[in-house]
Amino acid sequence: MNSFTSDIITINDVVEKRYLFNIPIYQRLYVWGREQIHILLDDLVSACQARESTFYLGNTIVIERENIILNNRSFPVFDLIDGQQRFTTLWLISVVLKELLTDYSQVETGTGVHPRISFSIRPEVTLFFEKLHCNESGSLPEAKVLEDALEEIRAYFHNYSTLNNKTLNKFELTRFIRHNVKLILTKVPSNTDLNNLFEVINNRGVQLQHHEILKARLLQKLPVDEREVYGLLWDASSHMNDYLERNLRRTTGVDLVTLYESSIYDPLYNFEREALADPVSVIAALRMQKAGEECDPTGLASILMAATSFTSDANEKTVFEDVESPDPINSIITFSMLLQHVLRIYLQKTPGYFSSDINKVSDKDLLALFDMHWLTFEPEPTDIKVFIELLWQVRYLFDKHIIKWVSVEGERVHAIRRLYINRSRARNSAYLQRQSSDAEPDFALLQSMLYHSQQMTTHYWLTPLLNFLLAHSESNAFLYLCHLDNHLLCSEPDASLIERTHRYLAEPWHKETLLDANKSLNQRFDNGTQYPHYWFYKLEFVLYLKLKEQGGSTVERFRMTAKNSVEHITPQNPEKSTDSIPDDLLHNFGNLALVTRSLNSELSNKSFSIKKAEFEERHRGQGISLKLEDIYANARWRESEINLHLERMIHSLNDYLMSVERLVRAL
Repeated sequence: MNSFTSDIITINDVVEKRYLFNIPIYQRLYVWGREQIHILLDDLVSACQARESTFYLGNTIVIERENIILNNRSFPVFDLIDGQQRFTTLWLISVVLKELLTDYSQVETGTGVHPRISFSIRPEVTLFFEKLHCNESGSLPEAKVLEDALEEIRAYFHNYSTLNNKTLNKFELTRFIRHNVKLILTKVPSNTDLNNLFEVINNRGVQLQHHEILKARLLQKLPVDEREVYGLLWDASSHMNDYLERNLRRTTGVDLVTLYESSIYDPLYNFEREALADPVSVIAALRMQKAGEECDPTGLASILMAATSFTSDANEKTVFEDVESPDPINSIITFSMLLQHVLRIYLQKTPGYFSSDINKVSDKDLLALFDMHWLTFEPEPTDIKVFIELLWQVRYLFDKHIIKWVSVEGERVHAIRRLYINRSRARNSAYLQRQSSDAEPDFALLQSMLYHSQQMTTHYWLTPLLNFLLAHSESNAFLYLCHLDNHLLCSEPDASLIERTHRYLAEPWHKETLLDANKSLNQRFDNGTQYPHYWFYKLEFVLYLKLKEQGGSTVERFRMTAKNSVEHITPQNPEKSTDSIPDDLLHNFGNLALVTRSLNSELSNKSFSIKKAEFEERHRGQGISLKLEDIYANARWRESEINLHLERMIHSLNDYLMSVERLVRAL
């Protein structure tokens, strides 16, 4: 082959044509984490349930190598050059789902069964997959990221029904993946100059994103003289991996300090906010700055109709760069997702639309959702401006009250970082800066619990929380989220999660009948690994609050982290037969803990006494699991201890549920 060729192929084509793929040694290792994996899974499941005819996985660039002949059959071999992260993830999904995808994940060559993908990067990785196909333990340090990816995929399917209140037909999904998932397979000649090829791949233009297309469609409906300022609001809101004020500061010279320090009264909600949170005030400042009008801080505050406490020297300068480099941050959602949360709030607040809510939150369906639920009604320019103004308000509150991934000494943690004015007498200047400490640790931890325990690409809980923050005193935000979490997720589901969250848009303090913890934590499953992960995360949060009230030191290091493996304290296959216990006790919530896959492997089938010794030596007081801290405080672990631990957990959860109810009634 001497030229480039492209074909649209399905997974079924890969199987029938006996294609084999190799990750060449010059390629980077597999790097996808939880978020990328869940986005792909959400998109696949959504497309399958919508019975879409085609799901495009994207472009995959390969170099065709010489066919190999095995048992008189020819097998085309390709080096994966581009698209290997998506392609490998789909392969991992096929390993988990099996069914119709078994002959995609592995191939019968006549000399035995082998994985369809091999890894020249490290032979140990290929060995890991070979062990998987033989149902042997595949844990290898070199394949840790791949192992974690497999656990994320397993956990996604394991928790799907609990999180979505509907059953996932895995057989239909495997059929959909086999016949409806398509990729563009671009073959390049074997004599291609790889240096030039990689340069083209790395420097190629980035495809216009859906939210950029939506922005263009909305702004073109506005009068020409309105487009610039509303475009600035949109652009500043769109960069989710930085803070709103920094985004605006990079593109304008507007006086952010005065906007932040000024207050504006909102008659609709009967309380004051920072003028920086008010889009009308920001637009006024942008227009003044554009017109070149000189205005001291007090004058601007007057225009904003705000009572201001800005009393600095008239010669003080406002600067637009932080003195110190800010901590790198990452948002927990994409801008497309934020737009859909805003649309849900907008539809609820705006009468006259046929649908009062969208039917799902989906990154890839942004344009379709806006078309179906809003743009089809031909909104007027005034409606467009109201929406973008609402977007600014929500994004401001998102930065002020919603967790972000923050890097602290090389570790990524969830935190809320608030604004403050940093004044420098030496430089006679003032600028906005984010705090270096967590503004609301308990509020952040509850959000982190929801982040880890729910479908991470949709985060339906964000819509009612952001809606509440728009219209209510921020002092009650933590209590409100406690209430929302309890009534939304600690009650019997009677509809989809998006339908249930919509009830809280109409009535923020809506109530459901709370489940007694004896039912939540005393369920019967054939295997403890079937236990919904939410209850483990929920209990960790409840135990954290209880220990904090008691002054326990363990809470200082406690963080919600991604955990996807259910550990049996008394193991399912103990090394000693004398350690065996009846199944109903074995799979009892009291005998279970949610841990990382590595910790589960570390503890394995060891007896309680050995696990306790290892835990105390390596993990005691580190805050990796407050439930485990309680378990390993016992000297032994038999039926009485398991049942007593379960009773304490039930009591703690019920006590927490009732305490939140009392606080809400007292408002």
